[in-house]
Amino acid sequence: MITAPGKVLWIGSYSVVFHGIGHVIAVNRRVRCEARPSDEVVFETSYGVFRGRGNDLIESVVTVLREEFGDLGKFRVELYNDPDFMVDGRKTGLGSSSAATVALTACLYEMLAGKLDLDKVHRLAQKANYIRQKGIGSGFDIASAVFGSLVYRRFTSIDRMDCYCEPLKLGKYQMALAFLGESADTVNLVRKFVEVSNSEEFKKYMERIERENQWAIKYLRDGRLYATAQHLRAARDLLNALAKRVVGVEIETEQTRRLETIAYAHDAIVALSPGAGRESVFALAEDVSKIVEAWRREGVKVITLEEDGGLRHEDGNS
Repeated sequence: MITAPGKVLWIGSYSVVFHGIGHVIAVNRRVRCEARPSDEVVFETSYGVFRGRGNDLIESVVTVLREEFGDLGKFRVELYNDPDFMVDGRKTGLGSSSAATVALTACLYEMLAGKLDLDKVHRLAQKANYIRQKGIGSGFDIASAVFGSLVYRRFTSIDRMDCYCEPLKLGKYQMALAFLGESADTVNLVRKFVEVSNSEEFKKYMERIERENQWAIKYLRDGRLYATAQHLRAARDLLNALAKRVVGVEIETEQTRRLETIAYAHDAIVALSPGAGRESVFALAEDVSKIVEAWRREGVKVITLEEDGGLRHEDGNS
């Protein structure tokens, strides 16, 4: 069995799409995949059983693997998500699609090539993701699903695949995610940013956000998380202003701001709405137990998280 982790993008939200620096944390919710030769093509997944042809995610992976290997033959795939990627039929923003893309790519690649090559799996999964998202995504989530927590800057060309990936673990901090019950439409939110990205005001905001994120990551490399948090909060304030004044959208809500305030009142080092925003609030602390209790009193679903590694083999009992 091959498994790939979920993620939390906490440094570089939106700016990573425009070649800004970011840091993504691989977390301990995983997508699990097994593949074996069969007399028919079958995909058994968390979203249903597909015979002969899969959904868009599956078909994007199959397309790039056909380009690599030619005829893939017939096979049976089992592709299942851990709980918490979805709550009451709604995605929680932990990256199930990217983890599934990587796990499926790796599983079929190993079956066809007879070995697992992380760099090749990364390249193929990035290409599949690029096809499925029609070029909108930055690919940070694919990279972390392969390599684990890392500093990331997106590629300038999908063919060159010249993205910057620097493994960088967060360390022994606790994390929690409050899911608000509504999934963000990430692709459409990002598209709104793309539509105004040529304006001078947009570029000026992004330059300031990039400076703050670079400082945040510098201090993260040095193990100075409280200094990281100061620059991250400055970057988030700038991002919120950009979203409201230039893009015309709100990426935080009254509820997310309230949950952030509660987290800081209970000793959070960082509290923010990660990724595309709106659907959840992420908190990081030396001890999140009081934050979790307080959030649960607000009536939201709370998921406690731990940092995890990248793509790996596991036995069926893991």
